[in-house]
Amino acid sequence: MWNTDIRRYDDTEEDGRWDPVWDVATSVDAEGWSAEFRIPYSQIRFGGEPVQTWGIQFHRDLARVGELSLWAPTLPEDEALVSRFGTLEGIEALERPLRLEAVPYAMARLREGVVPGDPAAMESHATAGVDLKYGVASNFTLDVTVNPDFGQVEADPAQVNLTAFENFYPERRPFFQEAADLFDFRLSLAEGDEDLETLFYSRRIGRQPQGYQAGDPRFASPSEQTTILGAAKLSGRTGSGWSLGVLAATTDRESARLTSGSTPDTLALVEPRAGYSVVRVVKDLREGRSAVGFIGTGVRRAAEGATHLGLPTTSLAGGVDFRHRFSRDRWQLWGWAVGSRVAGDAEAITRIQTNPVHLFQRSDASHLEVDPLRTSLAGVATTVRLHRIAGGPWRGGVGLQTRSPGFDVGDVGFQRLGDMRVAYAELGYERSQPHGPFRRWEAYTTHWGAHTGGGERSEIGGNLRGEFTLMNLWGGWWGVEYNLEGMTTWLLRGGPAFRREGEVMGWGGFHTDGRRRVSASVSTSWSVRPESDSWRWGVSPTVTWRPTPVATFRVGPFVSAQAEDRQWVGAVGEAPATYVFGRLKQRTAGATVRADMAFSPTLSLQLFAQPFVSAGAFQSFRRVADPQADRYADRFAPLAVSRLKDGGLRADLDGDGLPERYDDPDFNFRRLRTNLVLRWEYLSGSTLYVVWSQGREDVVADGTFRLGRDLDGLFRARADDAFMVKLSYWWTP
Repeated sequence: MWNTDIRRYDDTEEDGRWDPVWDVATSVDAEGWSAEFRIPYSQIRFGGEPVQTWGIQFHRDLARVGELSLWAPTLPEDEALVSRFGTLEGIEALERPLRLEAVPYAMARLREGVVPGDPAAMESHATAGVDLKYGVASNFTLDVTVNPDFGQVEADPAQVNLTAFENFYPERRPFFQEAADLFDFRLSLAEGDEDLETLFYSRRIGRQPQGYQAGDPRFASPSEQTTILGAAKLSGRTGSGWSLGVLAATTDRESARLTSGSTPDTLALVEPRAGYSVVRVVKDLREGRSAVGFIGTGVRRAAEGATHLGLPTTSLAGGVDFRHRFSRDRWQLWGWAVGSRVAGDAEAITRIQTNPVHLFQRSDASHLEVDPLRTSLAGVATTVRLHRIAGGPWRGGVGLQTRSPGFDVGDVGFQRLGDMRVAYAELGYERSQPHGPFRRWEAYTTHWGAHTGGGERSEIGGNLRGEFTLMNLWGGWWGVEYNLEGMTTWLLRGGPAFRREGEVMGWGGFHTDGRRRVSASVSTSWSVRPESDSWRWGVSPTVTWRPTPVATFRVGPFVSAQAEDRQWVGAVGEAPATYVFGRLKQRTAGATVRADMAFSPTLSLQLFAQPFVSAGAFQSFRRVADPQADRYADRFAPLAVSRLKDGGLRADLDGDGLPERYDDPDFNFRRLRTNLVLRWEYLSGSTLYVVWSQGREDVVADGTFRLGRDLDGLFRARADDAFMVKLSYWWTP
């Protein structure tokens, strides 16, 4: 048997990040198997009415046949769950508990290998903090954290990012995970996490200081995170259908010690003190089948520090959203409208106007223009979608999204693009009843078109995709997609739009029966752009072994390769600049290893390890000649490149007859992240963590990929070891 906590919302959505404190005991006797749950009233939100009726549901998951039975029945094609629950009536004379919890913690950390060139150098650190939870009225909870520590949180996976945009990483910190669904406000139309854009991105709070980049040699052992001094969150729901969430956090001013050229104690500001806030209000109507809501986000930085680093002092966003089911809940209309405003000194606002999200400096965009005197930037974004979501096998709908050029929520949210108009249409068929070899299957097709506010066609494409589960509980997924020729506004990173060649891509995979002691899955993806002879492919198998019911081992190696004919190298000179590209051949390999061992219901050991190596070699350097030429070959002009003894390259980049020197962009990136966490819940809700983590990282200017040599180099790289002991105690009256 396994236990989990899930919070249901919007009828069918679920959030597995909810983590209340409760107990369960099981037994097997002559009458069979039984379980008894003890869930304190303090962990449940309910009103103060003298007689209450609660929704209730029981389900049985019969693993050996893959069967799910529900006490209050519902069918998969109904797209309904909570609204179909049964009722528990006649609940009387409930005493409201004092919903007060405190979880103080103390932590000690020892870190080794923090100084390059001195592997014996150590750094020790001790701290303490507290998490508080208090029931405000009957249905609301106030969560407060003071000096939180997230040292036991799993490390982010390694990635090599050669684009102009930042990577998205999921939230893993417990304080921000709880009740996170209330603050979820997706901006992107796409479904996958890789395309996720959201109005509130909690990882902005406590982010890496913005005054330096990873690997910046100017600083000695800079902090990887901004200190969170404290955060508070109020969340709950009234009996009349109002849901409220308010979050506020304060992060500290961060400085880093400078290396050469300064006195030993010289510090440089790398992040100003800042305050973050989010407000979310939702009103359910028609028993939850419709709703209207409001969301607001904001950040305010200390003016002096923000000006010094070229950051805005304030960033605000707010808007409304709605959803409405009709025609016997078979159709749903939903949408939102959000406005944003960023303010600061002229330098900060100019940086925003010219960053990869906006690119106001594009010379061929008549509707865009950089204003170096602006001290604020505002914009609007809207979305509306109409879909058939239930009532038969046929599904589908249409949608439209617009963003003005000045729309920017990147200080608190996550945004990749602005200045866009996207429309799509989707049609699908779902079969949830067994038929032939299939237990269930579905197939969808989606087609879309995107333009900028100036009318440039950036994308026209479509896909056909599906999923299936066989009678033996094996399953799979597949998809193919096309993108026609269009204008890429960001490829030249501030230059004119570039005519992008057409592309065909695909993905697929399968999984075996997950009930077995040994199960496996394989996923793969590929793409080709024939006109430029560019391609990529990747494959990632995963094997899961459960030697006992309390132990799980999972190994997932991955390998990928690509040939990218138009990989950005750099820009030379001012307007008009010369844009340099190269043909990149890249190979990547690695593995994700996880092990979970439960020695008892309260004692467990978890291991996460990910070695990662990636090498890229550049060939055929070229400069952009005519970015919008009809023929791909006419968009570039070749460069005669010579290699220098110091490892650099030399070529006449700007065409003035005089060669310039630039660094060789070849790379070989190696990284290892390992976490080993022993967790002991010595009392209900009280936990002892013993954590060892190790990081190794090495980058060399060598584009050749040799797995054995690269792994050897990885494990020879300087190790950054950290040992941590964290003790927390759960107290409640």
